[in-house]
Amino acid sequence: MQIQAESDPVESTSDSDPVVRVTGLRVELSSGREIVDGISFDLRRGQILCLVGESGSGKTTVSTALLAYARSGAHIVAGTVELHGEDILIASAGRRRDLRGETVAYVAQDPNSAFNPALRIATQMTEAVLAHGWDKAAARARIAEVLVEVGLPASKDFIERYPHQLSGGQLQRVGIAMALMLRPDVLVLDEPTTGLDVTTQSRVLVLVRDLCSRNGIGALYVTHDLAVVADIADRVIVMLEGRVVEEATAAELFTRPQHEYTQQLLQAVPDVAAADLSGPTPDSDRRSTILAVEGLNAAYRHERVLHDISFEVTQGECLAIVGESGSGKSTLSRCLIGLHPEQDGAITWDQAPLDPRSRRRSAAVRKDIQYIFQSPHNSLNPRRTVGESIGRAHAVVVGGSAAPRRAAVAEVLERVGLRPDMAGLYPRGLSGGERQRVAIARALVCRPKLLICDEITSALDVIVQASILDLLRELQRADGLSMIFVTHNLAVVRNLADRVMVMNAGNVVEIGDMDAVLSNPSDSYSRELVDNTLSMATLRGERWVASG
Repeated sequence: MQIQAESDPVESTSDSDPVVRVTGLRVELSSGREIVDGISFDLRRGQILCLVGESGSGKTTVSTALLAYARSGAHIVAGTVELHGEDILIASAGRRRDLRGETVAYVAQDPNSAFNPALRIATQMTEAVLAHGWDKAAARARIAEVLVEVGLPASKDFIERYPHQLSGGQLQRVGIAMALMLRPDVLVLDEPTTGLDVTTQSRVLVLVRDLCSRNGIGALYVTHDLAVVADIADRVIVMLEGRVVEEATAAELFTRPQHEYTQQLLQAVPDVAAADLSGPTPDSDRRSTILAVEGLNAAYRHERVLHDISFEVTQGECLAIVGESGSGKSTLSRCLIGLHPEQDGAITWDQAPLDPRSRRRSAAVRKDIQYIFQSPHNSLNPRRTVGESIGRAHAVVVGGSAAPRRAAVAEVLERVGLRPDMAGLYPRGLSGGERQRVAIARALVCRPKLLICDEITSALDVIVQASILDLLRELQRADGLSMIFVTHNLAVVRNLADRVMVMNAGNVVEIGDMDAVLSNPSDSYSRELVDNTLSMATLRGERWVASG
């Protein structure tokens, strides 16, 4: 699109008019291939419009277009994006900077990546408003206002912290507070609860609803979590392959979906209130123990974070480890894989002790125990193609010549729902969900006996998530694969796990059969997790069926 000269600012219209009007939006890659096409919608004050669809459907591309942004290698080539009647796409660079923050603001998916780790929270919150002409005193006063508004302390101690000194939930709320600094009329929220535990997610959703209602903010909420959509949305747009296939009120979409793809999405959503879908598994008393943990303690710089952890995993079993952010789930996983040496206690694999350091373990053990990291953005080498990353893992643990390695890469890509020709792509050319599937493929190509999965479905849309869960169940049945599945999504646990271990503040508070823990938890903390987990069936009854 050719950028025209700056137009005169358009005065705000009445509250009944849309704050955002998108018409005929089209975005293409430099090659000419379209990413999104023909996107049109309105967003009004106080309304939450959810944008849903599978990975690569164009959700994030549409959302960033509201700020006149396009990702590297992409270009907005047609359409208009009007904010109070003013098209940001044809505004000058200076006018765009004014509109960004003052009229439309963005909340990123991953707060850990959105913040500069070397700058204090106060510095990062003030720099945007200072660029808009505020003085430091006014900026500091506004920081106090917005932090209180999002339920965080406005003390000097808090705002002088660095990002790593805050929890994931706190950091996400700071991100929302930063977006509110200039009192925008529009918030663009890109998967803001994807990496959060169910308790923190519940608080953030309440916060977003309250902010939009109280301040008359229109919100474009991008997500693949349909339970979140059912809880928060006023209207919903469903996207597939860069186009809108359905737009409806939340009530219409969840009770009378029209498009076949929408129906598939709804059918694929796991539900914590559903019956046990994991299927029959062999009697655990007859299965041999492959991993045993006894009295495990772990610390960071002498501050203990895991306390006397003990459990076993048997052959072909899936043990889910659940708990809120900071409960010790990921630290425990890193201890098991040998990436956290500051530990004591006993970990045995096939009745042989495991060294706390991965590099000291045998090649056979490293092959047998594979780890899938939570963030594919950080775990994939940006300078290696998909095929090179997967092939490298195959070469190290399986060996062999190049031809069978290429065949193994193609086969495992298909198993995780990716095209074999994607082996030539770099991570930057993939969506977040596609990157996660590559990370899963890299582990599976090693033919492991135990797979440690750290929040691996959090970035996946429900259809891909369902296919990955089906794949993992099939690997359990066919290959006897054992899994430790770390997650905050109890609905996924309902679909996959044999047993559940609940952690809180570095302690195991409950462990037992999946159905017993999720249906009748014995610990109050476990009950809180279950109660805070969104259920599609429950929400459908509470919001629409009961009232309709």
